[in-house]
Amino acid sequence: MTIKTAEQRDPRDVPNYSLGEAARWLGLVPNTLRVWLQGQAYAVRGGTRRAKPVVHAAATDPTTLSFWNLVECSVLLTMRKQHRVSLQKVRKALDYVGRHLGRRRPLIEQEFSTDGVGLFVDHYGKLIEASKQGQTAIREVLQAGLTRIERDEEGLAARLFPWRDDPREARIVALDARVAFGQPVLVNTRIPVDVVFDRFRAGDTIDALAADYRVAGETIEDLVRKWFGSAAA
Repeated sequence: MTIKTAEQRDPRDVPNYSLGEAARWLGLVPNTLRVWLQGQAYAVRGGTRRAKPVVHAAATDPTTLSFWNLVECSVLLTMRKQHRVSLQKVRKALDYVGRHLGRRRPLIEQEFSTDGVGLFVDHYGKLIEASKQGQTAIREVLQAGLTRIERDEEGLAARLFPWRDDPREARIVALDARVAFGQPVLVNTRIPVDVVFDRFRAGDTIDALAADYRVAGETIEDLVRKWFGSAAA
């Protein structure tokens, strides 16, 4: 198998985000991401076992994530945040979807938004013995999370709009591997969010920032309220 160099790899699959950065923009604590990327040891009778990672890190060092890793973790977040069940069962359902779609990383591909959601909900529901109402709720949340992803002509994830409280909330922040070196920007601009934060810290008002960047004041207000400072634990 030929190993691609950094120049040959799709920029969306090049490690570009530290664990801390990724956790901040997904609204997670770093240890949660570490478990998703590295797996986790757990006790069994007579010793310990290690659960496999749920997301395949783009780097040899699993504490550095690619844009596509961020997308995978964002979709996983929509599965986990509303339905707090075993990560092991989520992993089994994703493995099932991957086998049926013939994809190693189904979460970054368009097929997951169509056939994959149904496969996941069906298999996941059997694993947790969910009622029909429970399966409907899982599908609705997952499909809402998938609306936070824009795809290219080949159906691969190209742009991510992370969310804080609900995947149906307004798009405020965007990540695109082709814009600002993949750093988060204010939606519909090329302005890094950290630049906005720095100006707000320095004393610029929300109205002044909105006027300078030609966006609605509500957008800056939501950005400051939901995204300013550290990610929620």
